[in-house]
Amino acid sequence: MKPVTYHRLAENELIESALHYESRRKFLGDNFLDLVDETVTRIQSNPAWGRPGKLNTRTWKVRRFPFRIVYLEHATRIWIVAVAHLSRKPGYWSVRLE
Repeated sequence: MKPVTYHRLAENELIESALHYESRRKFLGDNFLDLVDETVTRIQSNPAWGRPGKLNTRTWKVRRFPFRIVYLEHATRIWIVAVAHLSRKPGYWSVRLE
């Protein structure tokens, strides 16, 4: 499996979202992180299975949470571009690819 790296803003989105969920209910943030990890593992196992998106990206929905992992598959790694909330403006992360 290819290693995974995160865009710094995607990493911030992940942390901020987990903290938000944790503030709403104990262990909900941990549950969110576990399901994101599960999604990333699925991406690593089958990167081509993600739904094709803008600018050659692919996306994969996080189970039980309104988030999609937006990623690019490179020759040597998988790069997470965004941990995108589904109600956020679509494609807001595209400037990260410039």
